[in-house]
Amino acid sequence: MAFDFTTKRWWRKMKRYLKWRLKNPFAPYEDYYVYSVMKKIRHGSGHPAIGSASRPVRGHDELLEFLKRYGLQPNDVAVDYGCGSLRLGRAVIDYLEPGKFWGVDITSEFYELGLAAMEPELLRQKAPKLGVINPETLAKVRADKPRFIGSWHVCSKVPEARLDSYVGSIISLMTAGSTAIIHFPETAERRQLSGLAWASPRSLMEKVVRRHAPNARISFDPLTDTESEGVRQTLLVIRT
Repeated sequence: MAFDFTTKRWWRKMKRYLKWRLKNPFAPYEDYYVYSVMKKIRHGSGHPAIGSASRPVRGHDELLEFLKRYGLQPNDVAVDYGCGSLRLGRAVIDYLEPGKFWGVDITSEFYELGLAAMEPELLRQKAPKLGVINPETLAKVRADKPRFIGSWHVCSKVPEARLDSYVGSIISLMTAGSTAIIHFPETAERRQLSGLAWASPRSLMEKVVRRHAPNARISFDPLTDTESEGVRQTLLVIRT
C-alpha cells in the first residue's frame, strides 16, 4: 500500500511537470522550480523554504554559524547563493557590516518576499545587495571579491544536468583566499529523494568541482552527525 501511495504521488508530480513542459518546451528547469514554489505560495498553502511559511531545518543562524566557523568576519563580503526569501540570510545580514552581504537566486520573487518581511530601517542600515543569477549579476558579485560563498539547501534542488552550471557559477565568484561552502545530501549514488530533490555522492561533487577549479583544495565536512535512510547531510568546502 505504501508503494502504491508513493507511486501515485510521484505520478501526480510528473503529470504536473509534463503539463508545464508542454506549455514551456524551451524554458530551463529553473523556471519550473519557480513556478512550482510560487504557485503554492499564491494559493495560500505556503512553502517550507520560501516566503512567510518558511522555516529553518535546524536554526535561522545555521548558515551564519558555519560561515563564522570557517573564518567569516563582519568586514568580509559574503554571498548567500540561492538565498531564497532570506530565511538564513537575515542572520548573515545582521552580522556583516553595511554593504557586505550579497544574496542571489534564480528569481527576484523569492528574495522580494524576504525583503518585504524585514524592517525598513534594517535594510537602510545594512544595505544588502541582491540580484537574479545571471552573467551581469555574477560579474557584480565577483567585482566585490567575496571571501565567503555559502549555498544552503540549494544543491539538493539541482538536477544532475544543471549541476555543472550551479557549481561552476559558485566557483566563478571565488578569488584567491575565497572559501565556498555548499551543503548537499550525500548518498553512495545519485538518488532522487522527492519530486524536486536529489542526493549526490562525494565523487560526483568532487568531479564537478575539479572541472572548474582543478587546483582548488576540496574537503568534505559533516553538517550533522546523523544519517537517515542512507542520506547524510554534508558540506562540500572549496578553498582557492
